[in-house]
Amino acid sequence: MAVATLSLIALSARVDAQQSAPANGPDPMAFLDHVTNAKLIAADDLAARNLVDCNMPPESAAAAVGTVTDAPPTKIFDQLYYLGMNSVTSWAIVTSAGIIQIDSLDNPEEAQRIIVGGYKKLGLDPAQIKYLILTHGHNDHFGGSKYLQDTYHPRVLMSAIDWDMVAKLPPAKPGDKFGPPPARDMDITDGQKLTLGNTTITFYITPGHTPGTVSMLVPVTDHGQAHLLSFWGGSAIPRELGPTGQPGRMDAGILAYKQSFDRFFKLGEDAGADGYIANHPYRDQTYTDGKTDRIAKLAARKPSDPHPFIDRGTYIRYYMISVECIEAQEAWVRAGRPPVTPPPLSTSISK
Repeated sequence: MAVATLSLIALSARVDAQQSAPANGPDPMAFLDHVTNAKLIAADDLAARNLVDCNMPPESAAAAVGTVTDAPPTKIFDQLYYLGMNSVTSWAIVTSAGIIQIDSLDNPEEAQRIIVGGYKKLGLDPAQIKYLILTHGHNDHFGGSKYLQDTYHPRVLMSAIDWDMVAKLPPAKPGDKFGPPPARDMDITDGQKLTLGNTTITFYITPGHTPGTVSMLVPVTDHGQAHLLSFWGGSAIPRELGPTGQPGRMDAGILAYKQSFDRFFKLGEDAGADGYIANHPYRDQTYTDGKTDRIAKLAARKPSDPHPFIDRGTYIRYYMISVECIEAQEAWVRAGRPPVTPPPLSTSISK
């Protein structure tokens, strides 16, 4: 479906919603128009795992994963590798001067088994990790970082405000699912560029999912052909309009998330992004069941086939779904969280 057609669908739905509003005031269920838009945009290929944020009341995407399984360590682009599970991701960017590791899974055991073990299966040397980027201060992304920091001594980067946030967490206890945060090292700033060898990543601070979530634009090549990936650093939409949460695990609220998302999407458009990745594999379909996900499509790719991670139409739809779900969540909260029966969407992502 063409991008222009998708935009017209969304615009038409908004106009219809405005024209059909009851004469005595706003329709408290108008947020369902955004849910309908998201479903239309998602079609069949993006529906099962990208509409989770359109549920009212909100549901936890992670809780719906079901059985957690390891993904096969996979070379995705000439320099980008996937080392993760079906629940949470880590990525490795191999440059001419070492490796940039993005996120570290839940705990030291997973970091050692999946990241380091994956490196060795792929013929990579974990001692070449020069930088470890943490997209945000949630322990499913930093849980393995202290192990990597202590073992291989990379520089560890996160936004200053999220460093401050995780410093308020209670100490990790033996047997916890999640590992401790790393020792504070480098602060990421908005617009900062990190260059290692022949690769430059651009970071943006995108408050929302956490106060200092980091999103980034990642250049890659496919058999030498240049592409630019948009990496949104924190997917789940907050539950309140403003900041909420407990010490050590805050968000910045729906309104901040919305503003950040709009800005980052425009930055990607201006830079020419033509693909996307995420830090949860059910968000970007990198790895879900080993049969219908993008890693499976990559394994089955023929020399003449397009890369399954590169398609501007799919990339635009991915972000438009998020726009509609953000609008739906905001409107639902502003309407007083009216009950929705039956739920507008099925959110099972364990199929």
